[in-house]
Amino acid sequence: MRKSAARVLCFALVFMLALWPVSLLVLFHGQFEIVKKADGIVDSRLLRGMNADLKPLPEGKRDAEEGVEEHGNLVGLQIELKKVLSVNQSSPRAAFETVLALSSLQPHIKNISRICTPSPEAFRSYIAPVGLPVIFTDMLKGTRLADWSWDMIKQKYGNQIFHNTRQGDYSSKKTSYGKQIIGRTSVSLSDFIDVATGKRKPTKGEEGLYVTKQKVIPTDELEKEFYYPPFYPGSHKRCYLEPTAWIGVPGTFTQGHIDSKDNYVYQILGDKRWTIFSPQDYEYLYYTKVKGSLEWSSALNSPQEPNLEKFPLYAKANPISFVLHPGEVLYLPRGWTHFVENLTPALMINTWRYGPAAITELWSESSRAEIHKRCFLT
Repeated sequence: MRKSAARVLCFALVFMLALWPVSLLVLFHGQFEIVKKADGIVDSRLLRGMNADLKPLPEGKRDAEEGVEEHGNLVGLQIELKKVLSVNQSSPRAAFETVLALSSLQPHIKNISRICTPSPEAFRSYIAPVGLPVIFTDMLKGTRLADWSWDMIKQKYGNQIFHNTRQGDYSSKKTSYGKQIIGRTSVSLSDFIDVATGKRKPTKGEEGLYVTKQKVIPTDELEKEFYYPPFYPGSHKRCYLEPTAWIGVPGTFTQGHIDSKDNYVYQILGDKRWTIFSPQDYEYLYYTKVKGSLEWSSALNSPQEPNLEKFPLYAKANPISFVLHPGEVLYLPRGWTHFVENLTPALMINTWRYGPAAITELWSESSRAEIHKRCFLT
């Protein structure tokens, strides 16, 4: 009886996705349209996409049904997007510029939605191509990852040594582009867990430990231990990068930045606070390109609110803050800035999907072909 009720509840939540006050994707007469729903008003004319055969209206024409101003805006939008998409997307910067351009079609959201895990078809049709983040509350239920504990990890993987572990005072001196000057050290996973969970006090060289982007699950055990996102039917090895772990003590954080691929974030143990920003806020976050590295937001280099005297444009940004709890999975599309802080001893595992950002699928034949090649073929 309880299982039936749970299934009904999950079905209802997924069905409510269709009423979500965000952009949805609709297949209409063989052509995708992006439909913006806001305050009960449906108006898709400005957001039809690349497939509509639009031409400038004859001068002087006034058609209340079509809307001269809206029609002109749509023509201009198509011209702009076609120009961006005509650039070779193999360049990481060109691919990112495309995401920024397409983000102009996204509605502004004020919070993140938590939903039951949708079917693969629903995810690929209604979530991924819209380019908006969402949290799946039940994706890990019944998987091996749902049974992980600090003791189990210590017993099974505790002998692993991480040689590039962040260590130090996260409020310490910063570089000219705002990134923390953090020391690096080597630590065994067993020692790290003892320190993180309070079984013993840290030594001087063990304060502020943060294992980042490290492989905890051996490659030959991935198919058995890890649960890949269930949204694409092809080979996991072709579709996703090998999962990496992020394990930190309270107070450690990752400075604001943007990933180069669509991200799937599994919160396994502990709590993390996320503060995310739409691609539309990119120009307000004071990004600095660092040679051989990611772009980092100089404004988002600590948990404190940015200094508006130093970063006045930040006042125009729209941060979305939430806590990711154990068992939850965050889907974070490319282009979304994120600042992440460990609130408790926390273990997160993530995997990125190979290929172009899903938001480009509707607009680029080459993107569709690449994603199909990567994630639909076995």
